[in-house]
Amino acid sequence: MNMRGITATLALGAAALSGAAGATAGAAPLTLQPAQPVTEPAPVAEDFTSSGSSTISASVNAKGACLFQRTLSAMDLDC
Repeated sequence: MNMRGITATLALGAAALSGAAGATAGAAPLTLQPAQPVTEPAPVAEDFTSSGSSTISASVNAKGACLFQRTLSAMDLDC
């Protein structure tokens, strides 16, 4: 018998001895509630502009990476 079989046997035995099946048999059923309509959020205008903070941040990061690469590699990059 492999380790997976031993583990499965122990788990089934523990579940049977703990009375888990008997405890849930008398439980009250869950009541269903109507679903709430999902509203989609409006698109963020920053995603569609070239002056948003995420675009500015990406430009600064790209500029920094370019300068770093130009300094370490001695390449004549146009940053």
